Amino acid sequence: MSKFLINISRGYKMHDYYIVAYTDLYKNHNIKTLVFFDKNLSKNTEKHIESEAFDILYYDSMDDLKKQIIAINKSYVYYINTFDETLVLPLFELKKELWYTVSEHYEAFRNKNLQRELLLANYPDTSVEYFQIDIETDNSYEYFDKLSFPYVIKPIAWAQSSGVVLIHSKLELDNYLSNIRYLDQNMSDRWIKNIKYLIEEFIDWEMYTVNYFVNTIWEVFYSPIVKVNSSRKIGIDDFSNYVRINWKVIESEISFEDVKIFIEKNIKTFGIRDTFIHHEFKLTSKWVIKNIELNARIWWYRLEMIQNIYGFNLLTMPLKNNLYHNTSLSNAVFVFYPKTTGILKWFNEELLDQIKQLESYSSVRISSQKIWLKVWPTKDGYGSLVALRIKNDDINQFNKDYDFIEGKYNELIVLE
Repeated sequence: MSKFLINISRGYKMHDYYIVAYTDLYKNHNIKTLVFFDKNLSKNTEKHIESEAFDILYYDSMDDLKKQIIAINKSYVYYINTFDETLVLPLFELKKELWYTVSEHYEAFRNKNLQRELLLANYPDTSVEYFQIDIETDNSYEYFDKLSFPYVIKPIAWAQSSGVVLIHSKLELDNYLSNIRYLDQNMSDRWIKNIKYLIEEFIDWEMYTVNYFVNTIWEVFYSPIVKVNSSRKIGIDDFSNYVRINWKVIESEISFEDVKIFIEKNIKTFGIRDTFIHHEFKLTSKWVIKNIELNARIWWYRLEMIQNIYGFNLLTMPLKNNLYHNTSLSNAVFVFYPKTTGILKWFNEELLDQIKQLESYSSVRISSQKIWLKVWPTKDGYGSLVALRIKNDDINQFNKDYDFIEGKYNELIVLE
């Protein structure tokens, strides 16, 4: 009998790369996926895709979901997963209630304050300086003088880069607080309620991410390290990550052995077991690795990237597969965000045609359903509009095409 991957989602959404991942699990590893969607949030159920690799099921509530999972023989459950950020904690709580192995401090995966608090208590060298504030109750400026300007303010309950702003003065802080209600509404629309924030030291250096899986006996399996550039590097006052890069020169920038040591400290701090982690960290100018965020889920965007570049399905990591890292291939994924708030009129088709003619061009995905709707930068609520991929074995050609796109970044999105 085959094992089952149980994947929990909110409303119905089946991207092509989900189907590729599920099909690979079934055909090559005899693992069938049971995809659960919230019936209250799902529409057009009659149009659902059918496949022998997965079954589509529905739940009315978490109690209903619990009953359906209990009905599955536990010995046949390969893993319980979610791609949705707001389901991370509910799934941990559900797994704990059903006596599945869970990470000791799983609450920290949705609480930046707790992440920093635990790291400072166990491995202070890995954490940034910070303190927590409550916007509704903490009105005294004495709270904001504990760190030197500039510093970063961000929500504790996060949604990627939403609400993350670099503060240079008390005037900028006043502006941030006076507009917080707009951010709160945008985050509320994404099922995120937040009133507590962190103020933390700003590390103006390189940022990297890595995915890994820690099994029940603390063995760790890694994906390649990815470099992430903030839009601040191209003159946009935002912390959106506009490009993620895999290329061979990364080996000369950051030591994978140092990263492993850093990650081992995080694993011990949070008691990580039987859990996927998406980990973001920064390298300081003194070559010290500092924790930015770790989240207990496979980011759907990263699942696609690893599939397209390495032909590797991240969902197979619990099978103890080693991820082959082809360092001869350079790859970058540009994600385009609006520079300011406005109505999305269209995209610069002439520029898009030029990009498609580049030797390194691979694919593009645009959010056409956003046309003539209001869009805003990530710091005001997060909304990417285009994902553009390039890849090439020729590092010189790759760098040339990369520079062209980066130089034209602000011209692709047309706002009114």
